[in-house]
Amino acid sequence: MTVTFNRRLSGFFCAAVAASLLAACGSSGDSSTKVAQGFVIRNATIVDTRDGSLQPGRTIVVNEGKIQTITSEPVRVTGTAQEVDAAGKYVVPGYNDMHTHVMEAIDLQPNFFPLMIANGVTAFRDQDLSSEERGEQLNADSAAGLVDAPEAIFAGGEAHLNPAESTFDTSNRGMPYIDHLGAGIGLLMDCSTQAQDIRTEFLAQSYRPSGINMADFILNPRAYDGRQNAPFYQRVLDTYDENTCKALSQAFVHNSTWQIPSLIRLRTQDWGNDPLYRQDPNLIYVEESRRANWNEVGDRFSTLPASAVTTLQNYYELQKRATLLMQRNGVKMLTGSDIGGIWLIAGFSLQQEFQELAAAGLSPLEVLQATTLNPAEFLNRQASMGTVEEGKNADLVLLEANPLDSVDNLGKIDGVFLKGHYFSKAALDKLKSDVADAYAKQ
Repeated sequence: MTVTFNRRLSGFFCAAVAASLLAACGSSGDSSTKVAQGFVIRNATIVDTRDGSLQPGRTIVVNEGKIQTITSEPVRVTGTAQEVDAAGKYVVPGYNDMHTHVMEAIDLQPNFFPLMIANGVTAFRDQDLSSEERGEQLNADSAAGLVDAPEAIFAGGEAHLNPAESTFDTSNRGMPYIDHLGAGIGLLMDCSTQAQDIRTEFLAQSYRPSGINMADFILNPRAYDGRQNAPFYQRVLDTYDENTCKALSQAFVHNSTWQIPSLIRLRTQDWGNDPLYRQDPNLIYVEESRRANWNEVGDRFSTLPASAVTTLQNYYELQKRATLLMQRNGVKMLTGSDIGGIWLIAGFSLQQEFQELAAAGLSPLEVLQATTLNPAEFLNRQASMGTVEEGKNADLVLLEANPLDSVDNLGKIDGVFLKGHYFSKAALDKLKSDVADAYAKQ
């Protein structure tokens, strides 16, 4: 069946601004600022993503998709302006999923966008550059109020490492970023004291799939090459050298080589048949045939020898350690979920990435920065995104608890502002329930 996007009701906002948004009150004895249009978010605590400082008791005026004013002075609502009570709530910029395959899969899974919005995702970076024109149309439709969707960003395609080239050389020649720690055996091979020997043998003997469904292989490559390649992963584990990995991190810093670890993508590969994913209650938001495909590939993973599975899962633990090491040595990080892979559910997978980064040792502030402040720098869009400040895009997430206390709180969403449209908690819940209901009827 075809599932359509939720569309906005026409006339929800004023079509044109006939007067200034802010006007000094003219009545005697009333010194408050009057706001006639847009939204007034009252009593909010703003989280400064640069240093983690908190600004309580703020009123945020939003109109036409921009933050017009932030003040602690009185504000009076008039005209068509609407109030949002943010008492006890924390406001952060919208989340950015910086590695997705949304546009190439949206026809098969048309409810990506409601789920992303419901999880605070206000922008996604898509890897399929051939879909850029389609993404531009999506952004235009969204700006025109025809569809509710996060912003589609196209800034470079896949950045996997070529195992024939050392990661040092890749960084030195100007690779701007690396996805999933290089994918497969990845950059950890160059944290080994035997990197060159392992590289030579890996290139000569590693498994290269043939005669299989490549779509299934892409869902979880480890389900197909894990048996043959596990010995090479084990050799890296046995010869890992932290000082070498520190030197690699220093090269990344020197060369401005960003990292998009996508740890949740790596974990769902190395735990390819984990009941945690097979029994995920959020699978109600996934189309039935897609769930069946994931289960089939999960069954394939379960045929791997126990020793190979142990090696792969130990390798993932080392990848988490390396992620923390790079963070502590100044390597710039971005959050990405790699929507499109096995067990990755739109929106929820980015929340899972927050959890994996925290499990690796990143602080809640560092995780928040990786999904807000850092994407603004990476995209050279600090003037419009990354912090909650006047003049910036009003793509905002209202949280029920302090996100600096725990990354769990990044998922406790009370409301989302996206392109000037406000989704209350009830509206967000309805986005999710509509998706579940649509798939339940299939």
